[in-house]
Amino acid sequence: MKLNLKNIVVLISLAILGLIGVQIVWINNAIEVRKSQFDQEVKTSLVVVTQEIPKVIRKNQEAKFFQRQQQLNQGVTDISALINAMLDNTPFQQFSDKITTEQLDSLIQGQMKKRGINTPYIFGVFDATGNYLLETDSITKQYTNQLLSEGINIPVFVDDFMLTQPFISIIFPKKNNFIFKKMWLILSISFLLILAVIYAFYFTVNTIRKQKQLSEIKNDFINNMTHELKTPISTIQLACEALNDSDMNSKESNETFVKMIKDENSRLKGLVDTVLKTAILDKGQMKLQQEEQDILEIIHQVKGNFSLQVNQLNGQIIIENELTAMPFVGDKQHLTNVFQNLIDNAIKYTTKSPEIHISTAKTIDSFLIKVTDNGIGISKENLEKVFEKLYRVPTGDLHNVKGFGLGLNYVKTMIELHGGKIEVKSTKEKGSTFIIQIPIVQ
Repeated sequence: MKLNLKNIVVLISLAILGLIGVQIVWINNAIEVRKSQFDQEVKTSLVVVTQEIPKVIRKNQEAKFFQRQQQLNQGVTDISALINAMLDNTPFQQFSDKITTEQLDSLIQGQMKKRGINTPYIFGVFDATGNYLLETDSITKQYTNQLLSEGINIPVFVDDFMLTQPFISIIFPKKNNFIFKKMWLILSISFLLILAVIYAFYFTVNTIRKQKQLSEIKNDFINNMTHELKTPISTIQLACEALNDSDMNSKESNETFVKMIKDENSRLKGLVDTVLKTAILDKGQMKLQQEEQDILEIIHQVKGNFSLQVNQLNGQIIIENELTAMPFVGDKQHLTNVFQNLIDNAIKYTTKSPEIHISTAKTIDSFLIKVTDNGIGISKENLEKVFEKLYRVPTGDLHNVKGFGLGLNYVKTMIELHGGKIEVKSTKEKGSTFIIQIPIVQ
């Protein structure tokens, strides 16, 4: 089965979603296991507390009995005091008289700390009908329903004489926060793994997409190069055949054919040089000839080179806001190629008579050159790509435009090698403006 990019993306997406789903289920199970462990640790703590309660009750009773004895020894003969002294040592006593809320809270807090459960809790002691058996504050009473329905319950076996056996119920309002703090490391690692998988997916798909685009651009480049090379080769071949034809062997015709061969040979050389220059730029082996130049003279020279071609198309090249001079140290040949590329594009990419305006200006530390045309313009989605190597902007109805997609990339590279910057502003069907900024060498 042949897999295209869309199918690959779908398959990888399903695999990624499956992995993320498994990871989420695993995390959820880990949290549930930790909650169960937490509840079990709380129950164990409460069991120990219930074992300590009788000891506390016994100490309380002994303290009360000793206090009553002291009162009797001091001559207290109130009959009610004697009765209370005897009843304190009997099991027929209310639970709230046996132990205080503070004492029970102290027992619970001690056991929780031993097991590392350092999170706020609320507890209550209830009878079988859900009534409080210990003095309770207003905050605890707000959680009564939650204590009875969701709390962790442990019965308190104080003695066998109580009519209803009490039980302790406890809840932890910040239980989830406590568990997440305990699991933050493993949860963070899981989250980072999920992000890594998503990023790997994005990176893979993006790489595949770029490789596909690059492959298409290279194919277009090869097709364009083949076409560009084939035309002059065919012309030279025809000219050579004509020179060998005795019926066409005259001085005038021979001169015409020789000139044709020379022109097409120069064209071939230019095409090959363009490709070679790009290869040199890629390797970083380009060496600039640093010489004193006048950018304005280069602009006038390029204008003169294109004047005949522009006049034949009923167009014009206008230099506006001309400075008196624009001295600069750089490579004259490459700067000439820069402006030739821009003007050549302005001529090729227009359906009208070309109107090219070149303006010059000077700032504190740089020269500004603007090259404006009345061409077909560049859409917003293509504007950011015009300086990419091998990229050719779609030309719509202009089917005769030739090129390799190397010109503007070369222009940008040369400007940057000279320490400058270039940007483009364009409106579809209205034209483009290339803005060059070249630093002034002091």
